[in-house]
Amino acid sequence: MGWNGRARISLVTEDESVLVSGGDRSEWEGIKLNEDPDGMFDTEVELKTIDVAGMPGGFDGGEETPVRTLTLPFNCYDMGDGIEATISRLRRLLWRRTFEWHYETEYSGLRWLKCKRSKSIKVNPKRDWNIDNYALATVEAVALNPDYESEPHQVIATNPSAGENTVWVPAWNPTDRPAWPIWSIKPNGGECQVSLPDFSFGNEQEIDQTGNWQPGDHADRMITLEPTEQFVSVMAHPMMDPYVASDLSNFDGQMGAVEPLYWIPEYTASEDDPVMLPVIIDGPAGAQVKLRLRRFWSAEMGGE
Repeated sequence: MGWNGRARISLVTEDESVLVSGGDRSEWEGIKLNEDPDGMFDTEVELKTIDVAGMPGGFDGGEETPVRTLTLPFNCYDMGDGIEATISRLRRLLWRRTFEWHYETEYSGLRWLKCKRSKSIKVNPKRDWNIDNYALATVEAVALNPDYESEPHQVIATNPSAGENTVWVPAWNPTDRPAWPIWSIKPNGGECQVSLPDFSFGNEQEIDQTGNWQPGDHADRMITLEPTEQFVSVMAHPMMDPYVASDLSNFDGQMGAVEPLYWIPEYTASEDDPVMLPVIIDGPAGAQVKLRLRRFWSAEMGGE
């Protein structure tokens, strides 16, 4: 793959993909990203402030990151079948409205945005298409999650023998966004009880606003799940269901009010020097627990 100092940018759908910038001329398919896209590179982070009556200034209320809005202009050319064929190809690519925007560099690798087209495709030829064999097509879209994503970190802990064993799994977060653990339990044909790490990394007071928890109180917090023979997913992100069993039983209710709370903070540890997380598996030999950490970034490249 030749880089020539340029990023490879692709429009990717469920059915196919088109390279719209970078790459060799032999890879071009008549749809090229114009030089003036909007919303692709910047993330609009706003500081929320809290005003208090009778006091000067205000307090820091944290950051707010709105939905990312993209305006993507494409130069469309006749590649031998007529300009209409190129426009038709673009419309066919985006007829489902959802697509991924892939941005790949030699430095940072591949990152992507999950997007949804928000308006009809606007085509503005300066003259008749067949005179210039060219048209400008503009796609407007939103990324409800404004962060770019890259390949996740995944590691599997396997119980080496029947009974209770502790398996250590490596974890790290190289990004400028929190990494929320996703755990998957596979009992392997028998009843299995698992204890999972939910370490705070000093963020107790981000969860407990009363001040009763102090940094370090949950430095080695573990969550012990109810014994199960079902596949179970455990998700720490506050917008997700914390527990989902494969038989759709009320595993959440079985756990009462005990839920995962914490994330792995930005720029924590590294691949060469990871945090080692203990996973306690009490069950059949071969029972597995998988850790998945999705990687999110505020920008299309850099930040490592």
